[in-house]
Amino acid sequence: MSAADTLPLQRFTVVEVNDRDVPQCLRLATSLAGKIAADLGADVLKVEPPGGDPVRKAPPFLPQGGSALFQFLNTSKRSLVLDLASDAGHAALGKLLDTADAVLFEEPACVAPQMRASRATPIEIAALPAGMQAGAHPVSEFTILAMSGLLHMIGEPERKPLRIGGHQASYAAGLTAFTGLAAALAARDAGRNAPAVRVSLTEVMQWVNWKAASGADASGVSPGREGKRSEFQVVPCRDGHVAVVHTATQWPAMRALVGDPRLDHVKYATRAGRRQNVAELYEILTPWLADKTRREIQALAQAKGVPFGPIFSPAELLAAEQYLARGFFTDIAHPTLGTLRLPQLPVQWNGRSFAPRPAPGLST
Repeated sequence: MSAADTLPLQRFTVVEVNDRDVPQCLRLATSLAGKIAADLGADVLKVEPPGGDPVRKAPPFLPQGGSALFQFLNTSKRSLVLDLASDAGHAALGKLLDTADAVLFEEPACVAPQMRASRATPIEIAALPAGMQAGAHPVSEFTILAMSGLLHMIGEPERKPLRIGGHQASYAAGLTAFTGLAAALAARDAGRNAPAVRVSLTEVMQWVNWKAASGADASGVSPGREGKRSEFQVVPCRDGHVAVVHTATQWPAMRALVGDPRLDHVKYATRAGRRQNVAELYEILTPWLADKTRREIQALAQAKGVPFGPIFSPAELLAAEQYLARGFFTDIAHPTLGTLRLPQLPVQWNGRSFAPRPAPGLST
């Protein structure tokens, strides 16, 4: 293999352990951390419980069958089924760990003590901070979002909070776990001791939602859902919706963009004034946006340096100019499912992208 073909992590071996009876939000976080490592070249062996990782049966599903979620998260890995509750499974896992550089696993796991004591650096993903107990209720991504305060931020203030779409808590924790994994591998590569890594979804999402804690500390009130009182809103346009976003320093450019003389009024001159008169402000902005397409609005806004953003559906993202220009989506040939179009890692190495490989079948 030439130097140009060398992958950054190809000299490392990582074991990813998906134990039975752990919350799906933890499985997804572990799988994402392992996926990033695998796409960057690490030899990632995915250990699944008898019957396979339950994510294999999780929606959304591909037209040709199988879980699209599983295919996305588990490309580029090898897969092995072990019953970790049995002596044979316990012994087999021990042999794998003897030759691994790191092991990714969830808490709780029946073999957690074995993984923490192995020569492989343990990268542990938990729901809660150390010392906190889950109690009688099962942990889910929904409860994590509630505990971090994010549910207090999404939706209209007079209605119940909305769950954030997708798996943002799991993916944020998975990216955090990969960061710890990369640091551990770098330490091992340099001949230094690599300390254990522990990531909790709750702490990760509290960090993601840092403005809530900062605002509460500054004012005594945690910021929450503002709805139509919000400074930044999603507004209808001719062919969909646009996110109205700008910084305080971009207000003159935004005023020039819209070109309505009413925006010159002194009450809009400061951010505090605009927030106080937000309803009147959007009475001006909404009609200006309503008769334009997303493409027209984006072109006009970019010309003025204003970061208005079009709202795309997932299907529309497949044809988005930025993704096409970067080659973000790639087609892979799956041995049983045919051609799959999947996103690549959103990073490049010396100008090179990292295309995923087909997800494995089960082996025992």
